[in-house]
Amino acid sequence: MTVDYNNSEEFETAVREIMRTKVEPYLPYEYTCEGMLERVHAYIQHQDFCSLEASFPPANASRVWPGGLFTLLPNSTLLGWAANATAPPCWPPLSALRLTVSKEGQSCVEACQTSGLVCEPAFFRFINNKEALIKLDIQCEVVELEVNHIFPAFSIARHECGLQKESLLFSCAGFGAKYRRICPCRDFRKGQVALCRDCL
Repeated sequence: MTVDYNNSEEFETAVREIMRTKVEPYLPYEYTCEGMLERVHAYIQHQDFCSLEASFPPANASRVWPGGLFTLLPNSTLLGWAANATAPPCWPPLSALRLTVSKEGQSCVEACQTSGLVCEPAFFRFINNKEALIKLDIQCEVVELEVNHIFPAFSIARHECGLQKESLLFSCAGFGAKYRRICPCRDFRKGQVALCRDCL
């Protein structure tokens, strides 16, 4: 509705019309008291805030896991955590991990949304390795360990791959015009985006 605010009669008529309009209020489940309590319960039950994160092999480790850490998911182009790979303790559980590659100039937030998923920063430490690059069939002539907010990522033109050196810089939002990101996505519960399907 467009109203000339200099015309007081037209303005008052528009306000009266708006006041007569019946609007059905809608509050998404995750913003209700029950939804908030469900999230708090999940966080308290499944996260250990007192101990350090379990160590995971560093990005430059040359270790190869028998069978690999990642496997192609059925009827999908996404990779998931292999069922036969021992999952270190973490939350959300690694069973929710969906590994994908962004387009050039695309952030992981956008790449995950394209597949109906959300980016999960907690999973970056598990995909910041050569194993992920190999399983995604990424051809790297050089693999560099750098401090850069868009890594892990790779450049198709230069056949260069970059892994993150500083874990505090893992970012779902970062993007680079010449890079494709390695993205840790996860599924989510309907009406409760903060929790994965296996989180409760």
